[in-house]
Amino acid sequence: MEPAGLETYYLSELLLSNVYLETGKRLGKLYDLIVDMEKALPEVIGIVFGGRFSKLRFCLQWADVNDLKKSALVVRTESGPPVPLENRHRAQTDVLLRDFLLDKQIVDVHGAKVERVNDLKFVRSEGKLLLVQVDVGLRGLLRRLGFEEAVTRFNKWFFDYDLKERFIAWNYVEPLAHPDRLKLQIPQARLAELHPADLADIIEDMDVHERSALAETLDEEVLAEAIEEMDPKIQVSIMRQLEPNRAADIMEEMSPDEAADLIADLPEETASGILREMDAEYEEKVKGLLAHEEDEAGGLMTTQFMALTPDRTIVEALAHIRRHANEMDVVYYLYIVDDQGRLLGVTNLRELLSTEIFTPLEQIMTSRVITARIDDGPKDLAKLFAKYGFRGVPVVDGENRIAGVVRFKALLEILAPHLGK
Repeated sequence: MEPAGLETYYLSELLLSNVYLETGKRLGKLYDLIVDMEKALPEVIGIVFGGRFSKLRFCLQWADVNDLKKSALVVRTESGPPVPLENRHRAQTDVLLRDFLLDKQIVDVHGAKVERVNDLKFVRSEGKLLLVQVDVGLRGLLRRLGFEEAVTRFNKWFFDYDLKERFIAWNYVEPLAHPDRLKLQIPQARLAELHPADLADIIEDMDVHERSALAETLDEEVLAEAIEEMDPKIQVSIMRQLEPNRAADIMEEMSPDEAADLIADLPEETASGILREMDAEYEEKVKGLLAHEEDEAGGLMTTQFMALTPDRTIVEALAHIRRHANEMDVVYYLYIVDDQGRLLGVTNLRELLSTEIFTPLEQIMTSRVITARIDDGPKDLAKLFAKYGFRGVPVVDGENRIAGVVRFKALLEILAPHLGK
């Protein structure tokens, strides 16, 4: 909420206002505001005006505006000559506000959803005109059409209902650069702070062009986490819009099992191009998972898990976890294997943190390990998770070598579409 006593204005009320010189000479009508988006609260730095029946547009600096009313702007007589809009000096963070935001979609990072901009609210402070809120409610749309007061009164009289205002404070707004114009490099830090599932919902609500524009600006790790939460069709749509090297970089931030599922859904030519751009070691992991059926344990498992030999001590294990935790999909469990990779036992973080640090792993491991086979299906895996309450189930081959771990999340993604039946 803006401080009491400040003058407030709406963009819808300012647009098409008459622009006058102090002498009374009319220059034209206001068509847009030039705003510096780099400020914490975007500041109006210029006005765009022109004749009603002319396509020519001119601009002046905001400092040249002497008086501001909702029906007129008065420009200082001593101001410099108006500059044709196409000839103005433009900084990278300057935008034509009406063109850039009005009727466009923005992200409400507080409510974690996409909204349509119906109007924009400003306050005037110490001569500056600052954008403070975005109006995403029905009243904003009615205001632009000139019906706000009449419809509000009718609702109160006929329904005894006050038509609510819906504003989003600017600090919770993330604009989406339009893909058809020069991309504005707006920081994406606020989107990166969202939970990946919330960011995935936001991206799914966008159209294909907006998704593509946002995918080009988001950090690869942030986008990878969000993509893992998306509908497979949306995943494919995003990846097909990206250059193979960019898509490969994003996939390398994903779990290998998620990446393999996505590669399997892509057209062969697109998938081949992305695989060629991948790091050789990661490509080998993904191709290994692609060799298995998607709904079998071999296709659902991740190969990013912790495994050490039984002679290693707890302090060595904790150091290993600290070094590699960011690369792993399964951290809670530590699997104990021999030199050939055969599974001998398992322990977990609770045991590691509650036992004397120089104890060998073979002394704390559970040797009776519940495992799945590579060709086990979703029903077999579901029984194991339901019976034992594990967070992950190790997958072994015919010689009891651990090949990967199926996480409960991966199984749920397979079963979820059938849970409502």
